[in-house]
Amino acid sequence: MTTDGRPGGRVVGHVHGRFQPFHDGHRAYCEWAAGECDELLVGITNADPAHVEREAADPDRDDPRNNPFRYHERHRMATDALAAADLPVPVRVLPFPINRPELWEHYAPADALHLLRVLEEWHEVKADRLRDHGRAVRTVEAERTVSGTGIRESMAAGNGAWRDEVPRAVAAVVDDIDGEARVRSLWRD
Repeated sequence: MTTDGRPGGRVVGHVHGRFQPFHDGHRAYCEWAAGECDELLVGITNADPAHVEREAADPDRDDPRNNPFRYHERHRMATDALAAADLPVPVRVLPFPINRPELWEHYAPADALHLLRVLEEWHEVKADRLRDHGRAVRTVEAERTVSGTGIRESMAAGNGAWRDEVPRAVAAVVDDIDGEARVRSLWRD
């Protein structure tokens, strides 16, 4: 047994996010995390609308305009983008209810190493929440290079600039589900 509690030192890493949509910053996050573990779990938050709650540290995260893509669409985006990224470890994409700690054991092993890139206050809140519930957490400070909000604004404007900030596989999914039109309709209301 090793210090991380897993036989042979095998580390299961866990990252999570809303991925609205999955973008190049998320891909970079997963690439970093893949270098820290032997298997990577990619948790999609807000997978079930019943688990979405208002968060003081990120008050707009529950706004429907900021959540235009359904879980199965985001799962497809992340799965396709990460398959194309050819990460050096096995990757599984699954839901992760960050707002419901009592359910975490059903979505991520209790001994998983939660890997977080800290870009804003909300990320610190999540790291503290995970630690407060006995989860191992490793963080790294990072700078925001891509913004989901900026991508959704670009989609709402219909200018196509968002395509430069997402993996090609994600753009293909957005096109297939007519996601740009959905975002425009949400932002008009």
